[in-house]
Amino acid sequence: MAEKYVFGIDLGTTYSCIGYFDENGQCVTCQSLEGESTIPSVVRMEPGSDPIVGNAAKNTAILYPELTIQFVKSRIGIDQSFAYGPDQSYTTTPVDVSAEILKKIANDGSVYTNSDVKRVVITVPAYFGDSEKRATKEAGEKAGLDVLGIIEEPTAAAIYYGMNKSEQAENVIVFDLGGGTFDVTAMEIKDKSFRTITTEGDHDLGGKNWDVALIDLVKEKFREETGFDDEYDPDIEQDLLIACEEAKKILTQAESTVVPVKVDRQYKAAINITRQEFDDATSSLLESAVSLTKKVIDRVDLPLTKILLVGGSTYMPQVRRAIEENFPQLEIFFNEPNTAVAKGASIYAFMKYIQGVEFGESGEAPEGSVPGDTATLPTEKIETYENIATLPGIMAKLPSKIITVANKSLGIRIYLNGELKINNLIMKDTELPVSVSETYGTNEDNAKLIPIDLFQVNNFEKYYDVDKDLQIGTAMLELDGTLPKNSPIEVTLSLAEDGCVHVIGKDLTHNAMIEADIVSDAVEQRS
Repeated sequence: MAEKYVFGIDLGTTYSCIGYFDENGQCVTCQSLEGESTIPSVVRMEPGSDPIVGNAAKNTAILYPELTIQFVKSRIGIDQSFAYGPDQSYTTTPVDVSAEILKKIANDGSVYTNSDVKRVVITVPAYFGDSEKRATKEAGEKAGLDVLGIIEEPTAAAIYYGMNKSEQAENVIVFDLGGGTFDVTAMEIKDKSFRTITTEGDHDLGGKNWDVALIDLVKEKFREETGFDDEYDPDIEQDLLIACEEAKKILTQAESTVVPVKVDRQYKAAINITRQEFDDATSSLLESAVSLTKKVIDRVDLPLTKILLVGGSTYMPQVRRAIEENFPQLEIFFNEPNTAVAKGASIYAFMKYIQGVEFGESGEAPEGSVPGDTATLPTEKIETYENIATLPGIMAKLPSKIITVANKSLGIRIYLNGELKINNLIMKDTELPVSVSETYGTNEDNAKLIPIDLFQVNNFEKYYDVDKDLQIGTAMLELDGTLPKNSPIEVTLSLAEDGCVHVIGKDLTHNAMIEADIVSDAVEQRS
């Protein structure tokens, strides 16, 4: 099958989507084989059989909990493996599960476009650190894809918005409430330049939390009406989950809905749920999202004009109402919240393709080009795109520059006045790319190995207490064993445009150096 397009993939916590930039300069999302623009990011792993991905896995998730893997995005780059199977004797990894989701997305996109899905850009939440980003790219490669780049979801959504806005400069908030995660990002859009200012996020706040709250509400009302106060059979739990997800959708349009619940002939009822009851039961969740949004707005010195609503959970009326009440100064922009990220990623993928073809293996990109290592981009041309540069106004609408910032502070573990501390060298919100060097002393005589332990954290403190859960890797600096205590060691930390980490350690006495790139929770050393 010929390769006609490059693609953008929104690899979501609960739903995923794939899109492309077509020959008419339009962003298009691909329908799945089930005829939908998104697919559930759910995988059923049956030992001895091929994985089942999407609706078929989601609709039986409660029936086969020991085989079904959901919300894997919240575990990628963090957990190395997890068990599944009837006796939990089988293991897989978040990377491998994500690869199965990507295979399904790519296959559906291929059928829809009659094109080989090969070159892609994959999106990640703004709060993702180095480990999560590298693991996401690895998942794409395991799925057989050529990953042109990784882009943060708010940036992708802003790019899609920017393609269809006037040329007037704007400072916007991207409010991205998806099925399993929440991001809020401030961005400056000016002269076709997209600059991230600051970002916050919660990896465990999303539509799934609203679903759980609604299920609990229905169960409580069912108990009050029928007296049933026992555990639910898995079949009934599965039916209840599906019914509550549908009820949540209905409540976006109606003031009330009915959720049928039947345990047996004795215990059955039609549970009436009003929108107000649902809003009250989930108010604390929305307050968390609003609180993070206020934190971002308080850090921005520039005047803000709009708030872009992204993610399927922003369909809930309570979200718009909360934003109107708490941020009356911001104009709400609500357009294609389910697909805006994938469409923005498809624009970015097209940009990466154009850059790769034009500059090929030289790696010499012009000032203002999009982030990325052009030396590694494929140079094969796609016939469909040969004449797109001649389309009136299309190339002029593309972003000329994308500026990202560090979404977390990056530091190393040191001894400070005899206590172990983390010393942040690169602070959150620092514009990328960036490199920072600092010199330290060895803490013992004749050391042969100096570990450089790296940590990423969502704070702005120069020093903070050690938390092993925040460690992303370790690089080992090999010494000759002759240095006295307090010999100078220079450490240089670098963050690339995509947020990936690079570290250099240097023994200043003997000029010995290693370079290391973080991969998941390990470091690949290059001496």
